[in-house]
Amino acid sequence: MINSGDLLSQEEAAVLRKQKSWVSVLIILSIWLQITLAFVLFTLYPNFIVFIISAAIIGAKQFQLSVLMHDGAHGLIFKNRKFNDFVSQWFCAYPVMTDTIPYRKYHSLHHKYTETDRDPDIGLTQAFPTSRFSLIRKVFRDLTGIAGIRRYTASVISSWGKELSFFGHIQNFFLKLRGFLITNLIIFGALYASGNSWLYLALWWIPMLTFFSLFYRIRSITEHSGVAGGDDYTNTRTTLVPWYLKYFFAPLNVNYHIEHHLFTFCPWYNLPKAHQMLKEKGHLPKMEIAFGYKQIFKKIILSP
Repeated sequence: MINSGDLLSQEEAAVLRKQKSWVSVLIILSIWLQITLAFVLFTLYPNFIVFIISAAIIGAKQFQLSVLMHDGAHGLIFKNRKFNDFVSQWFCAYPVMTDTIPYRKYHSLHHKYTETDRDPDIGLTQAFPTSRFSLIRKVFRDLTGIAGIRRYTASVISSWGKELSFFGHIQNFFLKLRGFLITNLIIFGALYASGNSWLYLALWWIPMLTFFSLFYRIRSITEHSGVAGGDDYTNTRTTLVPWYLKYFFAPLNVNYHIEHHLFTFCPWYNLPKAHQMLKEKGHLPKMEIAFGYKQIFKKIILSP
């Protein structure tokens, strides 16, 4: 494993390590403002095309919340760990039915054992390369909500617990899902107060079951599927794409994934600086870098 100290000076590492609380505040406000505006857009222009646009925006922002939660799991949203975890939980993780603390433990193993049999995420990449039909089938399951329903059903079932009394099951269920229930009750309450309670299912849950699933799958594929492997430069991939694709598929610079693995102390807004530093030091030729998604899909789709 490459030590970050072998790649950067202490001064360079300090630049990448620097956290900006005001950026975290602004990005959280921006995400929730865009979600709100997407709801407003559809209420003003209630037609099918606007519904798809609003659903895609909300799905992208739900995905962005999960990506920001990932930074929270690394302690990179705010310097104060308790405040970092509070914000990560209540403003990022809970609304999309996830949990920063268990994720942190799980994710640390991914970083420690990347692309080995002990990597808990290895199952996401072992499915590739695959046939074109298999990939289309996966995308179909995402966009029809099948994959999303399976994912959240599994979360609910696991929250029920095992080998407990009935009241023990109830207690475990509400203990595990209380954050999700509270935050979603707030979202539903805001929509109810505006006279649009039905949009909780139509424009909160449908995007989370469909677009969110698709965006998350594309992220998983681009980060670790079809890579050469063997060292820290090739166990994962950095994907360079234009801003309009980043909005949906790679928010918060999550496409700079090699940089994230090399410098786990680097907040999302400093990852482009990390990429530039590696470029200036001549490391890019050794790195698994893709210029666009087409290049990646050529690697993960088996020839007919």
